[in-house]
Amino acid sequence: MSNTGADRVPPAADESDWTDQVTDLIVDTVDKVRSRTTGPLLEASRAGVLALVAVIVLLPVLAIVTVGTTRFLHWLLPGGIWVSYTVMAILFLVAGALLWRQRRD
Repeated sequence: MSNTGADRVPPAADESDWTDQVTDLIVDTVDKVRSRTTGPLLEASRAGVLALVAVIVLLPVLAIVTVGTTRFLHWLLPGGIWVSYTVMAILFLVAGALLWRQRRD
C-alpha cells in the first residue's frame, strides 16, 4: 500500500472547528473577567475624578458667594459691617443646625 495524497482522508469539519471554539471560549472568558474587574475600577476612578473636579470648582464658588452675600448685606442693611457679619453667622448657624439634625447616628 502506498501512502499517496489520494489515499489520505481529508480532516473532518469539526476537527478544524475545535481551534475556533477554544479561541472563542478563551476570548469570552477574558472578556468576562475584564468586565467584572476593570469595569468597576474604571467607573470608580471616573467618579473620583469627577468628585475632585466638583470640589475644586465648588469651593472657590462658595467663597465668592459668601463674600458677595456679605457685601450685599453690608450695602443693604443700615449700621456697620458687624450687622452683615451677624446675619451671615445666623444663616450659617441655622444651616449647620439643620445639617446636624439630619445626621445619622
